[in-house]
Amino acid sequence: MAVTHECTLRTSLPPSHIQLACDGEFLALPYGRTSIGIWNLQDLTIKPLEVEGHKRAVSALRFCQLSRATLLCSAAEDYVIVWTVEKVRAALNTGQQPRGQIIGQNLGHVQYLAFCPDDSLVAACVEKEVFILDSKEERLDTCLEGHNGQVTCAEFSTSQASILVTTGDDRTFKVWDIVHSCVVYQSTIISASPFLSLILNPLQENLVLGTADGQVRVYDLTEGNGFRCLHHLDVDKLLRKINLSRYEGTRKQASELKGPVTISSRPQWQRPDVLGTTEENTAMEDELEVGSSILGMFYTSKVTSQGRVTPIPRKLSFLQQDDSLVRVALEAAPMLVIATTGAILQVNARTLEPCGYINLQDPIVSHSMLQDTAKRISLAGSVALAQDPDSDKVWCIVGSIFEQEVNILSLSSPTQDMKLTLTRSGSVEQLSSQQLAGGDMMTLSDSQTQDASVRPPCLSVLSSAPLELNSPLKSELLLKTTASDVGLKKRKVGGSRLRAAQSMGSLSRTGQIADDLPLTLHQTVKSSGYSDQDTKRTLFQPLLKSHSLKEKKLPTKSRPVIREYPTDSEPPTVLSSKVDVADRPTAINIAVFSEDGRHLACALANTSAQVFKMPLTGRGYSFSGHKGSVTSAHWSHDNAWLVTASDDRTSSVWSLGLPDPVMTLATARHNFGSNKDGGLKPDKENKAYTKPVKFAQFYYVDKFLLLTCGNIFYLYKFHLDTRKSDIKRYLSNNRYKVVSTFEMVQSQQITAFSAVNSFHSYLALCAGSDKSLEVFDLNVGRSVLTLPSIHTRSVHTICQNEGSPYVSHPSSAYDLFLTSAASDCIKLWDLRSNRCVRKFEGHTNRTYPCGLAFSPCARFIATGSEDRSAYIFDIRAGTYLHKLTGHTDTVTDVAFHPLLPQVTLIPSTCCL
Repeated sequence: MAVTHECTLRTSLPPSHIQLACDGEFLALPYGRTSIGIWNLQDLTIKPLEVEGHKRAVSALRFCQLSRATLLCSAAEDYVIVWTVEKVRAALNTGQQPRGQIIGQNLGHVQYLAFCPDDSLVAACVEKEVFILDSKEERLDTCLEGHNGQVTCAEFSTSQASILVTTGDDRTFKVWDIVHSCVVYQSTIISASPFLSLILNPLQENLVLGTADGQVRVYDLTEGNGFRCLHHLDVDKLLRKINLSRYEGTRKQASELKGPVTISSRPQWQRPDVLGTTEENTAMEDELEVGSSILGMFYTSKVTSQGRVTPIPRKLSFLQQDDSLVRVALEAAPMLVIATTGAILQVNARTLEPCGYINLQDPIVSHSMLQDTAKRISLAGSVALAQDPDSDKVWCIVGSIFEQEVNILSLSSPTQDMKLTLTRSGSVEQLSSQQLAGGDMMTLSDSQTQDASVRPPCLSVLSSAPLELNSPLKSELLLKTTASDVGLKKRKVGGSRLRAAQSMGSLSRTGQIADDLPLTLHQTVKSSGYSDQDTKRTLFQPLLKSHSLKEKKLPTKSRPVIREYPTDSEPPTVLSSKVDVADRPTAINIAVFSEDGRHLACALANTSAQVFKMPLTGRGYSFSGHKGSVTSAHWSHDNAWLVTASDDRTSSVWSLGLPDPVMTLATARHNFGSNKDGGLKPDKENKAYTKPVKFAQFYYVDKFLLLTCGNIFYLYKFHLDTRKSDIKRYLSNNRYKVVSTFEMVQSQQITAFSAVNSFHSYLALCAGSDKSLEVFDLNVGRSVLTLPSIHTRSVHTICQNEGSPYVSHPSSAYDLFLTSAASDCIKLWDLRSNRCVRKFEGHTNRTYPCGLAFSPCARFIATGSEDRSAYIFDIRAGTYLHKLTGHTDTVTDVAFHPLLPQVTLIPSTCCL
């Protein structure tokens, strides 16, 4: 976004407490004390249209919304007049005095004016009341009263013309229904500061409020949702971080120009530059104290060659061939322009992430000046925002708080891929001091975080590139075989074509006698009878009636061979079953369904893992073998194996038919060095894990195992064989060996991990303790993308849209993933554009790592909450649809059934 100063217009009165009017085509300002000037924004050098009709000073101006004839409403203490711009121009061209339609007289000091969507009514805010006037004649339609303070703003709903929202100095807002003459909703005291600005989202039924202390809150106006708060943006805190980052960058550049750096051991007050430092700090404080009151807000819309897109929400069918939900989620998001007393901020309307910043105190290049001089704007007292009807240009009308002048600024709208992506040392809220030609606009492209020569052109979970020649994903674990195993049948175990019937002798040294054969070294053993058996004699033969066998008729209706998930089903809201996991209360860390939906595995804090058969009818069977809390569980693609990770610094692979673990991963390199007792021989290079194993899962369609420990995750190749020797049953025929290791250099701990196992994918997502997200390409064996500071705290959950075997999605749907952190919201990311596309708020997550999950149809998101509830979000609306209550403790995890529209909620106690 670039900014250009178009011109400066003088006014007869200070415009700081006057509502300025702009519709993108015309501009209306107080021209004289009682007259109004109307300028054409296409050519501001033309003399304005001057109209006179008031006897008192004009206090509010407002243009209409949708009328073919441009209407302008002006208000003073004597009259409220509606002017038609075309009639005013025609009258002035013929030398006549233009006349307007008086719709109100002697109402008092009018603070704010607003037209309804069809321009038939006008709302005038006078002191503590709101008068609804007819725009065509002098008629008072309705009078609204109820605020305990002065009414500051009023706006009509864009979807329902009868709904009016008002805000006041009493720090509350009210929703009125004019047709039914009732109050729909009245809020409690929300903020410590009064509301100064109000705007309604034209695409969704959302209300955005701006306060004097720099807070922006978004509320849901949808019927039945309780007018809840969806998002909250601290603009004051954000601007302080921006200005501090700019000041530190400027100071660093100045210190580099001065020469070498002086390192002193003296106290701060004894250093020679203490005086200069104090002066610099004072200058910095003066620069930061510019104020952050929200004076105005505006939603920008996309403009095509046919004109501006009509702001009507589209109802698209989900996951069709052409119109998919993914396209709705990833289309260009509208921008929300926020104007404060000292800056203009541009944020993504869906995620509220900053996309542009302009400091009004910095010099701005003027359109009318070809020399090097630039315009500096003092503090703003009033702001009007509007978009050009034929382009993406946004007009910003800034009224000075100290001077009698109005500055006209033009802002360029950013593209959908423009996003603030900073280096590791920065954060999403911090901006660099990079300046563009049009002003101080901070934007950093993704190429600044990753080298273009290293980073692939586009990341995707479904990669079409072939495997590299030396790719780690080509590695296989091939064990030695003997001649006796040549004729045995082969089958696929551990992702590679290995011999499942290999004997223990095949793994021993050459020359040793195999010990899994019969003791007599023969295939059969003769009977030890002392004499030959007598010939069998039949003593009697019973007479049985012969029955004629009737052929069974085949069923007329056959069951479908292929089952599908009902993609058009509603989210689950009715409780169907409740099962206790253990006899004693124990925490459930995670729960995960097998891909066929027949089993549900739970990782418990009592050092065991519990597996239930679906549907939940009773107690399942337990896998015990760990010595610490089980932190994760993951099923294999063929639903035959379960891998668990534990705080005892081990990971185990289990089979559904065996009580003991099939293979235990306790050392970082391999498990080939076994002694005669079955244990591992001491090896300096093959050490045990030094930290707890937090995550373990199958990868690349059961070909590999992924395991995290500290800030490193390991890629293992493995071989599983459940057969045991009859003599040495303690010996295992299961092997694993490390293929490659990957490290998050800037993090001390991997806090969340995710990779796809349902299909072949090269990518693995890691979240670290430094609040960053790193994407590793296991095909090339390196990190390919880093997103720093994606949350205010470390990410505790990453959930990829993996779908299920019973539903299909477009390829772009698998590039969506979710992240969640404590004291923060849920963010939906698009891996291809490396940006957050939506935010989901409303649940409570301050301390516990509450899990989340995609529904198989990808229409809903479920998450746990600390208010003893679970929330179901609609991915298209950005707000939750249902709140599932009735739990006795915090809901720490959720899991969707891959085949049925069911969701399993996991409270922190031992209950499902």
